[in-house]
Amino acid sequence: MDINMDINMDVKMEAASTKPLPSAAAYGLPDDEIMAEIPVFLTHKLSKNLHLLQYPQSPNQVKPGQLVPSVARIKPIHGQIEMDMPLDVQSPMYNTERGRELGAGLSDNGRLLDIQTLVSVDIPKSSNYLAAVVHSGELHLTPMEKVTQLRPSLKYLDKVAEKIKAASKLDDDEDDEEKEAKAQTVQVTVRTAEAEEALRQQQNSIAFMQQRLEEEPWSKLSYFDVGTEESTSVSQRLVASNREDLLCKSTPDEYLTAIIGNMNPNV
Repeated sequence: MDINMDINMDVKMEAASTKPLPSAAAYGLPDDEIMAEIPVFLTHKLSKNLHLLQYPQSPNQVKPGQLVPSVARIKPIHGQIEMDMPLDVQSPMYNTERGRELGAGLSDNGRLLDIQTLVSVDIPKSSNYLAAVVHSGELHLTPMEKVTQLRPSLKYLDKVAEKIKAASKLDDDEDDEEKEAKAQTVQVTVRTAEAEEALRQQQNSIAFMQQRLEEEPWSKLSYFDVGTEESTSVSQRLVASNREDLLCKSTPDEYLTAIIGNMNPNV
């Protein structure tokens, strides 16, 4: 009696597990042939330290070794990153005269502008990014902590402007009397007390955050490009070591709806 019941239960469970899923045609989609099935693993070993750096103003295809900074630094609390990328001052396309003028924003010793500083700009998180590694026929995924774009910093232009302003200050002092005699146009803007207070609070908040950012000291970063021993050692941690199966508590329809929305092709 017990044996028969066990056999019947096994048959029913096997039949339920082997029940074919609805075909793509049931959703109005082409019924593509399945070419391969790849096991997928999720690991969090590097998830808190994995950042995606984007270079929106660089060529579409960046080769290893093409964007190697001479100096890299970070402000750990605020997460700001800067990289000094060397410029080829020997290139026939480099304007030496202009490079010497702009180099005044780096130092006072006639240095050429021989670096381009890239500064990080955080991208608002609108979706989840994962790093994917295919290893031994398996797909290993690691969630990314943050997405950052690196854009050129033009602080050296501000320093050049400050030096030009300081150099011309003597001439301005000589013309003070003449300037005071000239008529000046004054633009008057009328704001309500509430608007003035809101503007003041906003300016104070921005100024406070900027001051906190500028006061935080830089920490030096070590940069290792693709193919180096250090890079290879870290990339190996993108492969999951836990091989336990994850139990899905939702149906295939519920899972797909959760990640892509309504599956009705007519909507």
